[in-house]
Amino acid sequence: MSEASPPTSNTTVPLAAAPVPPPARESVASRAMPIYVALVGAILTWIGLMVLAELMRLLLILFISALLAAAMTVPVDVLQRLRVPRLVSATLIQLAVLAVVAVAAWLLVPPLLDQGARLVESLPEHVEDAEGLQKRWDEFARQYPQLESLDEQVTGFGERVVSTIGDRLVDVPQRLARLIFDLLAISVVSALLVANRPRLQAFALSLVHPRHRADAGDVMDKMWDRLGRYVRAKLIVMAIVGSLTFVGLFLLDVRYALLLSVIVAVFEAIPQVGPWIARVPLFGVAAIEGTETLVAVIVLSLVIQNLKGYVISPVVEGDQLNIDPLVVILAVLVGGALLGPIGAFVAVPAAACVHVLCEEVLIPWRRAQIGEPEPEDDADAEAAAATAS
Repeated sequence: MSEASPPTSNTTVPLAAAPVPPPARESVASRAMPIYVALVGAILTWIGLMVLAELMRLLLILFISALLAAAMTVPVDVLQRLRVPRLVSATLIQLAVLAVVAVAAWLLVPPLLDQGARLVESLPEHVEDAEGLQKRWDEFARQYPQLESLDEQVTGFGERVVSTIGDRLVDVPQRLARLIFDLLAISVVSALLVANRPRLQAFALSLVHPRHRADAGDVMDKMWDRLGRYVRAKLIVMAIVGSLTFVGLFLLDVRYALLLSVIVAVFEAIPQVGPWIARVPLFGVAAIEGTETLVAVIVLSLVIQNLKGYVISPVVEGDQLNIDPLVVILAVLVGGALLGPIGAFVAVPAAACVHVLCEEVLIPWRRAQIGEPEPEDDADAEAAAATAS
């Protein structure tokens, strides 16, 4: 018999694990590097904000120049089709506008000065009326002592207003010189923007990926076209509302009708809020004329406002900006708080630019990320329904 072979085992002896080297200790500089980077970023951000604050006036001039350039695009294109160079076309349009303004000033400034002089001459009468009102207020305040704090606040507010007006009057020559310089800068920059816009847009698109150039150019054209239509329509609405206000005040025999109409027309440039601000001097002068005149002016203002809301603006402006009224009001309030009346004026076109970017870029990009299909336009939906039926 043969001897049995010894049993074999499939178990293997594990090899000894290689020793793990101890982790290298980080240096103090490497551990502090994120803090250094954060500090440098914070310092650069602060410097950038300071530079931006210093350049705010220049940026405002550039934006207003862009608005005027967008408004001149259509007439410049018409003249270009007649083989007139773009820069020459923009200059001719500005000269024509300047001539219209000069003629309007030649016709309007003498009556405005006359009405201002009459207002100054009638100040003693208004002061007597104010003294009578003050006496009645004092008698009423004696009956209700809790109104003394309100009286003090109103008096302090009046003193602050008078002090502010006095300070501004001292700076009138300097402010006037700055205004003239800004207007010249806006005129030159807007003409250059109109003349060089195709070349500037081509350069900007050359920095975009070729796959997105068509879409980027379409977005830029939409923003430019929307701004131009908005400015042109706003100027037309201002002229119509100012003219209707002058005719109504003239028929009602309200003093300073021309001056008040100019104020109403100018404040129409500020959407939503501007017309209500313009009504303050309008109703104030009407109240001086008497109760009947005040009621008539209130009715006239309501009629013109409804005509503007239901007839003038839909026909002239249409749906130029397509922005929710709440966004418009918030934009006006923010722009006014940051830059005053000019900020309130440019806030809505700026919000329109942001709206186009969100509508054409951010929202489609986000919907593509989450797999949400693009909603059909009303026209496309009606066409699809008609085809299906």
